[in-house]
Amino acid sequence: PQLWLIPVALSVLVAAHLNREQFSEEQITGVRYFSLLMIYASSTADIFVNGVAESPWLPLILAALSLVGVFAGISLRIRGLLLLGSVFLLLAIVTMIYYASVNLGWTWLWYVAGIVTGATIIFMFAVFEKKRGEVLRVVEGLKEWES
Repeated sequence: PQLWLIPVALSVLVAAHLNREQFSEEQITGVRYFSLLMIYASSTADIFVNGVAESPWLPLILAALSLVGVFAGISLRIRGLLLLGSVFLLLAIVTMIYYASVNLGWTWLWYVAGIVTGATIIFMFAVFEKKRGEVLRVVEGLKEWES
């Protein structure tokens, strides 16, 4: 699915970006989300169709596409790219952890991932409490980005 759908979605995304003056804000947002979902969903579908055991590079491709989306979202100030890239990056990471725990017998990896996730949540709350004003300013800045 990746080889068929990603070039089409990228073409639609680039064409919509080049002709964004002719679209309303709602239309360009809809085209953007549809194209991004097509890119990420085709990569995710490829993982589930082929399986990680036969094609271990597929979650890495999804992670790479997600990172490109996150960095493009930050540089272009587009919330949709940032949001969808982050969600599908998380999906790629969870898929790799699940594969390692089930097929390789590395059940300890779930514990490590849980501990790291908990520590990250505690760290984020600490940062929020210590620098509340700055964090709220960043959140308000994100609201001003294009959707």
